[in-house]
Amino acid sequence: MKVLNQFFKQLIQYFIDWLVTQWRDAKTKANLNKEIRKYKEATEELYPQSQIEFKEKGTFGKPGWSIQISNKAFKQ
Repeated sequence: MKVLNQFFKQLIQYFIDWLVTQWRDAKTKANLNKEIRKYKEATEELYPQSQIEFKEKGTFGKPGWSIQISNKAFKQ
């Protein structure tokens, strides 16, 4: 009986440790996603995506095909 009692105590302790670890991981991921979102918003203000231009000539895979990607913000 004593061995069984110790087993369940240990099992409960491992489960609590696992829950705490999962909670910390979820909290860290949420904070990381929040910081990434802030960074993307800050860079979007500096370099708006609407200024990026894509120009494609010809058909992909055919001779003479080319693509040009430019950003109006950096044109001189």
